[in-house]
Amino acid sequence: MHPRNVLKNAPDFTALAIKYPEFRRVCKLELCGKVCVDYKNEAALRALTQTLLLEYFGLVVEFSPGSLVPTVSLRLNYILWLEDLLAAGLTKSVRGIDIGCGSSCIYSLLAAKKNEWSMVALETNPSNLVYAQKNIERNKLENKIVLFSQKQKDHIFQEYFEASDALTLYDFCLCNPPFYDSLSEVSNTRNPQKRPPPRNCPTGYKDELSCYGGEVKFVEQIIDESLQYKDKIRIFTSMLGLKSSLNQLKDILKSKNISNYCTTEFHQGNTTRWAIAWSFFDNMDLQKLNKSK
Repeated sequence: MHPRNVLKNAPDFTALAIKYPEFRRVCKLELCGKVCVDYKNEAALRALTQTLLLEYFGLVVEFSPGSLVPTVSLRLNYILWLEDLLAAGLTKSVRGIDIGCGSSCIYSLLAAKKNEWSMVALETNPSNLVYAQKNIERNKLENKIVLFSQKQKDHIFQEYFEASDALTLYDFCLCNPPFYDSLSEVSNTRNPQKRPPPRNCPTGYKDELSCYGGEVKFVEQIIDESLQYKDKIRIFTSMLGLKSSLNQLKDILKSKNISNYCTTEFHQGNTTRWAIAWSFFDNMDLQKLNKSK
């Protein structure tokens, strides 16, 4: 966990259950009197995420039925890592692009609410777009977050940049890509002899969980397009769900002569995620910035 993560110490579920009736309804009371959450229950996961966002950030969020339910602590880790990478020039005028914001629009909401960053949230799923817009409006963040409906699925940046102000420079882009190549991989535990199975039930639409080639192919597309738009975004980043993807993507960066990159790990209980960042800006020495933090 990032040292600045407010959730690095487990929340007091008992106190939260007393304060929030909706959360209390999905909690279980153990014989010892301890309140616990059933992570295999999708309704409980949704209520937990909603409660944590409201308690710690004052954010009211609803999810499209069947859509991905994000883990707050992991998403917050990502935002905090971006803060570290941008620390040298961090101001309230920071601009970011959220690739595939989902129905919760959680990254953009956290970035705008916590840091007052201006965000562009890209999304292709019609149902996610409806809920994301409502989440932006119910939290009165329309002046900080612009939701952009993408029709193209073969390109990531082209449609938005062709429709936007050509002079705008974005400080970063972030992405939580579909990890898997097929849905059959979602429920399979990697290295089952060494790693316990995930305790959370899987949530999310098919296109949120899997895509052709999995996360490596998806992020490779971002890398390819970053060569075209290298003057538009200072730092390109993405989260990764598989450790094996990290070395593959580093090899792809090297094959394209991109040497200014860094990686990191995010931890939450038994869950580990990885992230990679790269830049074409001479004043953004990512390896140095990452090590200094």
